[in-house]
Amino acid sequence: MPRTLPPLLGAGTWQDHDSTRRVVEQIPGSRTIEHDGPGHNLFGAMANPCVIDHVSRYVTERRLPPRGTTCP
Repeated sequence: MPRTLPPLLGAGTWQDHDSTRRVVEQIPGSRTIEHDGPGHNLFGAMANPCVIDHVSRYVTERRLPPRGTTCP
């Protein structure tokens, strides 16, 4: 794994958070957001405002949410 990768931000639901976390944890400093419910595509199709806020902040300001962040 290249050491020059920036930290990643992943988001997952009941169905896919564990696999998202396993991928993201391979890059030091990375974080995940867990959605407390079912579904897929939290940013686009589901338009989860909490996820959108965290992802937008990461993309524009490079600020990651705290570890253990959950979105309703």
